[in-house]
Amino acid sequence: MRGQECPVDKIDSRGADTLGGQQIEKMDELDRYIRQMTFHGLGKEGQRKLLSSKVLLVGCGALGSAAAVSMVRSGIGHLTIVDRDIPELVNLHRQFLYDEEDIKAMIPKAIVAAEKLAKMNSQVKIEPKVAELRAENIEKIAQGVHLVIDGTDNLATRYLINDFCVKNSIPWIYGGVIGASGMMMVVEPGKTACLRCLFPEPPAPGSLPSCETEGVLNPAPLLIGALESIEAIKILIGSDKVKTGLTNIDLWEHTFSTVETKRNPHCPTCGKKNFEFLNRKKTDFSTSLCGRNAVQISPAQVIDLDLQALKQRLEKLGKISFNGYLLEADLEGFKLIIFPDGRAIIQGTTDETKARSLYNRYLGR
Repeated sequence: MRGQECPVDKIDSRGADTLGGQQIEKMDELDRYIRQMTFHGLGKEGQRKLLSSKVLLVGCGALGSAAAVSMVRSGIGHLTIVDRDIPELVNLHRQFLYDEEDIKAMIPKAIVAAEKLAKMNSQVKIEPKVAELRAENIEKIAQGVHLVIDGTDNLATRYLINDFCVKNSIPWIYGGVIGASGMMMVVEPGKTACLRCLFPEPPAPGSLPSCETEGVLNPAPLLIGALESIEAIKILIGSDKVKTGLTNIDLWEHTFSTVETKRNPHCPTCGKKNFEFLNRKKTDFSTSLCGRNAVQISPAQVIDLDLQALKQRLEKLGKISFNGYLLEADLEGFKLIIFPDGRAIIQGTTDETKARSLYNRYLGR
């Protein structure tokens, strides 16, 4: 177990007592980046801009893992990681920051990612947030960021990001992967098309392929994550080489193309300034998790659960464990993973009605 609190102070530590650590302490802050500063498109001035930049990464699964490693090793100044989930065995083939020990520990992805990334570059301040990004918290979580990178696995969050970034003139990078294919698009408010210029309304539930039905091969998120990262670097240093349009890849067929996009003056978001996803009142909802026999339940309001007290209340009903970050309860043949903000993942079913019933029975409303 890694402790009771989010180890942000440890994540930002600078100390080292080995010979290698002493070498790191004596280095100028730019020395470690000499090989990338030599590249004509970056240089010292570009590297200094990276070191002073603040990036929000939403989701740290397959895409997020790839982008996070690249951003941290490239030397951005501050990385905030927001992720709502825990590592799972079925995801290890494509979520590159996690291993089998992390599955056993059941520590939230944001915490695990931050700990591992901190070992790659102690100059970067890494701030993990174990949370679901939503209209009620995005302003606080994204405060002061220069760029948002999409590592999510759902369209609702992407439409929320699009609303927030367009409203606040913050660039963001959309990315998505399925099977051996993927796509990426830079959104620079006021300059490029936004997400709703291309897709004015979210598609109907169940109308799109998912990793559960189509699978995912790990080279696809690696490549899309790399494309997101290189465009992020260009944006952060003010390069005029930022790629516009919607880039599509199919690694199985070995195809690579970019469709040019144009701003839609009638776009609900960037045209009419209708930020409905940002203004939408949150309601209770449930969703089956891609590639897993599980359903996530999210309450309408973020709450602050006393998981230790909940553990004591449920112990007489089944096997209950608490690791300082989340509570795991084996009840009625199902596993409930409960987070401090009131979210719960019910493992052992894809029936949302059944999952809601279990949630209401043991957590109430």
